Order: sequence, then structure tokens, then C-alpha cells
Amino acid sequence: MTDISVAPYAPLRDVMRVWMDIALAQARLALDAGEAPIGCVVLNSAGDVMGVGYNTLLKSGNPTLHAEMNAFAAGAGQFAAAKDLVMVSTLEPCVMCTGAAMQAGVTTIVYALKAPADSGTGRVSPPTSPGATNPSVIGNIGTLESRALFVEWIERHEGDPSRDDQRAFIEQLLTLTAGDAVERAADETNA
Repeated sequence: MTDISVAPYAPLRDVMRVWMDIALAQARLALDAGEAPIGCVVLNSAGDVMGVGYNTLLKSGNPTLHAEMNAFAAGAGQFAAAKDLVMVSTLEPCVMCTGAAMQAGVTTIVYALKAPADSGTGRVSPPTSPGATNPSVIGNIGTLESRALFVEWIERHEGDPSRDDQRAFIEQLLTLTAGDAVERAADETNA
């Protein structure tokens, strides 16, 4: 996968920011439902929303129902004819979700907050099967807002032993991205 920077392309960054706002709204729904605050939107090349989703791991009891997988499920039946799909997620997609994006024909993955421990965009090899894609990856769009939702999740679930597994994941994520948050604050202020 190719990591690209949109710094010199302000209009493109503005469009991606609008898309990220849709994903952030989904993440807020997840937060309000008690799930990890991760949201996703899948769009076609014209920028039309094909599917949205947020994490439903706790509610469903299914560990594969990540925001990205739910967005793909919401848009089921629309992807076969679509070209140049864009997947926008509030957290860098894991291996499973990155692989699903490749199989669905996603050519661009946009994410807000890097997931250093679980990154799929840096660990999945480009596919060789017909029809699969090797997406470009653009990170750090809406980083501060995404990170703030994780901080809010910690505050909401402080001392709740039923959330220990989620808390461990979120605390690790916040620890590993603490330095990035400071950098992104400066970048987003100057953008």
C-alpha cells in the first residue's frame, strides 16, 4: 500500500474532512451505545455514501463487527458495480478490515487516528487476485476529534470492570498515539 500526503492539496483535504465528519458521527453513535468509538463510511468515486457503520462488538457478541465491516454490510450489493471506492475510518483499519477493503474494491483508505498496535494498512501485502485492489492510504484526517472520543470513552467507563478488555485496548491506543496527537494539533491548526 502507498502512504500519500495531502498536505499540498488543500481542496482534497477539505473533501476528506467532510467525509471524516460522517465517520466521526458514526463513532459518536458507537460511543453513545457503549462501544469503542470507531466509525466508518464507504463512498463511491462521486462521493456518494454507499454504507456507514460503527463498532458493534459488544452488542452483537461478534468480534468481527468492526465499523468497517458494518459499513460494508450496510452497502452490500452496491460495491460490485462501483469503481474507485473510498473507505474513511476514524481509526486506522486492522488487518481484517484492510483485507476486506481490498476485496471490495477500495482504492483509497482515509483514517483519523493511527493504530500502532493493530495497523492493518502497514501489515497487509498487496493482493494478486483479479479484482482486488491495493489502496492508497491517507492518515491523520480528524485525528484530534477521533482521539477525543477515545478519551471520553475512558472517562465514561472509569472503574467499570465489565469494560476491562476495551479499556486495555483504548488505553494502549491513547498511550501509543500521545506524541502524534501533539504533532497533529499543530498540523491541523496550521492547515
